[in-house]
Amino acid sequence: MSTRPVTIEEQVACVEREVKLRKRVYLRWVGEGRMTQAKADAEIAAMEAVLATLQAQVPPPAQGGLL
Repeated sequence: MSTRPVTIEEQVACVEREVKLRKRVYLRWVGEGRMTQAKADAEIAAMEAVLATLQAQVPPPAQGGLL
């Protein structure tokens, strides 16, 4: 197990992958009757809110140039 901190950029990338995965899986589950569309929509919206929160914490890129 790694002891180094996970950067905010890595966290954002991880949640982006999770949102994409859930969209694919929930689509299948709704089609199979394992989940309602309303529940899938709510779960995806919640994860997208997590993503937006993390993205708001990413510092702006450093600007190179002269003073």
